[in-house]
This record gives sequence, C-alpha cells and structure tokens, in this order.
Amino acid sequence: MASMPSALSSVELSTHPAPFPRWARPAVQAGFLASAAIVGWQFHRFVASLVDPSAGVMADRPASVEAWLPISSLMSLTYLVKTGVANLVRPAGLVIFSLTLVLAVAMRRGFCSWVCPIGTLSEYAHKGGRRLLGRNLLMPRWLDVILRSLKYLILGFFLYAIGFMPAAALGQFIHGPYNRIVDVKMYLLFADISWTTVWAFAALVGLSVLFKNFWCRYLCPYGALLGLLSAASPMSVRRDADRCLECGQCGKACPNRIAVHTKRRVRSVECAACFSCVAACPRPGALRMALPAVRAPVTALVYGVIVVTAFVLIPQLARSAGYWETDTPAWLYRQLYARIGQIEHPGTPMMYRTAEPEVSADPAERADDGADGQTPGRR
Repeated sequence: MASMPSALSSVELSTHPAPFPRWARPAVQAGFLASAAIVGWQFHRFVASLVDPSAGVMADRPASVEAWLPISSLMSLTYLVKTGVANLVRPAGLVIFSLTLVLAVAMRRGFCSWVCPIGTLSEYAHKGGRRLLGRNLLMPRWLDVILRSLKYLILGFFLYAIGFMPAAALGQFIHGPYNRIVDVKMYLLFADISWTTVWAFAALVGLSVLFKNFWCRYLCPYGALLGLLSAASPMSVRRDADRCLECGQCGKACPNRIAVHTKRRVRSVECAACFSCVAACPRPGALRMALPAVRAPVTALVYGVIVVTAFVLIPQLARSAGYWETDTPAWLYRQLYARIGQIEHPGTPMMYRTAEPEVSADPAERADDGADGQTPGRR
C-alpha cells in the first residue's frame, strides 16, 4: 500500500467538501418508493372495484403498475422489434421498460440503486442487518461466483424462450386473456398470499438482512439484463491513480464487492452507480463518476436529477401521445376477473404451437357475444 503523501493533512481527509450531497440518492429512493406505494394503493382500489360486478363506476387503474411486469414488457419489446407494432395492451410497461434499458446503456444500471423499490428495500435490509448484528456476512468467493450465475441463467431462459417465439405466438400471448389480467394476478399473489409465498418471502428477507443485496446480486434477471447493457455505457467510476491513497475505503464501501481501488475505470456489470465508493473516498478528486475525456464529474445530484427527469418526462410524453393507458376496457377486466382462477399461463412450449386465443377489446365484438354469453374474442 502506498504511503500517505505528507502534503495531505488530516484536516483535508476529514473535512474536504463531499463531491455530492449525501442526501441525493436517499431522497430519490424515498420518492420512488413513495410513488410505488401510491400506485399500489390505487391499484388496490381498482381491483376492489372489480369484485362487485354491479358497481356502476370502477376505480381508475394506474397504468404505471405495468412497471412491475418486466417479462410482459420484454415480450412487448420483442414483438415491437419483430413486427414494428407497439401493442396497446401494456403500453406503459413497454415505455418504462424501454426507458430503463436506454438509461442502463447511457448511465449504467442506476435503476437498481436509485429507482427500483425492491433494490431500495434490499439495501436498507442489509443496512439494518449490519446495525443489528454488527456486520453483514460475506459469501465465500467461489460460492459468490456460482450464485451470481443464477440471475444470468434465469435471464438466459427468458431471452431464449421469448426471443425465439414466432411473432404470431407473441401477438397471441400479448393480446390473450392471461396477459390482460396478469397485473391483477400479480396483486392477488400478495393480497391472497399462500404459506409457500410467505415462507419464500421470509427466506428472501432473512437472506437480504444477512447478505448485501442478496436478491439483486444473485437472483434478479432484470438487474442482470441491465448490468449486461451497462457494459456498453460510456459513463463509469474513474480513479485518478496519482491522487489515490490506495486506502481501500472505496472497495469496502461498495455493496457489490468491487475492488474499486485496483481499477482505473470500473467496468464491472455489477456496478449500480450508487456512488458509495465516491462518497467513501477520503481524497477529493481521486474517484469520480464521469464520461470519457471529460474531466468534470457527474455528481450524484446531477445523476439523480437526470434519472428523476427521465422517469417523469418520458411517461408524460407517452401519455400526451396517447400511448400510455391499456386498451383493455373496464367491462373486459370484469369478465376476466370473474374467471381469473381459470386463466392460467399458457406455457412456453404451448405458445410455439397454439397460444390461447386473443381476447378482443372491441365493444362491437362484446355486443355480438351478448346472446351466447361467450367471452369476447373467443370463437
């Protein structure tokens, strides 16, 4: 380890101005967490209004709940690439998912550490565990490598299964009954929770308390996808070797166990742009988040402003363009909800052959079916 330069006083180490306000990321996290809670409550009211078919007015459905359906959004994006058609069943999901992918390429996977409510709760779980137990546990390196491969295996399965589906099968699934009601199914998974789900959730919480970012690091395929895309990002944490003290504080602070103090540029797909390493650095200017050939750093405040602006502005533009609300009308939601227990995932092998027939949202077809009582679009 290099010796500390004599010119660097203890005053400079302890009192140098922070390269960003430490409240920036927690404030953004809190904002998105509160937003998720509000959307959850709105969606709860929407589902509750489905229960009574005689009710004349249904509660508004928050379109942004589709952000919780990344697999459906991946199918929508794949369908768009293959056909050039942006479906209207899950438009908000496609917008949010696409925005997240673009930001990962442009600014690394900051979605995980700034926006994602699960990422936020996971982070504060391990911080709570450290306060409670005095430290967090570390996986042995060999086991850590094996477990990290799990999220890529899960991602690989979805990319293979969805990427090789024919466009017609994708279209049938997207417009079919399961995809139209999957948001309600997701809600009922937690509202009408089984003991299996309880124990699985308890196990994840317990492991997240003991190990840093357990879900995000080992199991989340969404984070794996964003990490792979972030490898192409020009933005990264950069270390000035001439100013670095090689004290290792940055590496210790990294929740993803990246040895930042040994790198000139952090290229790891595990980097979530959380700025923890930059905040821990005792030498001003030794670490910075920056673009290539640009000396001025991208501070956490600037990063947070960009992220918040993107997630506020892009959905508003999509809403203004008329591509935000689902084309599934209230009457169809009620019909699908009435038989939700019978609507099962068609299964990947099945989708290659004969995906479940589409459900039309056309009121004219609804009227045609009034006499025989069939579900609209099912002939």
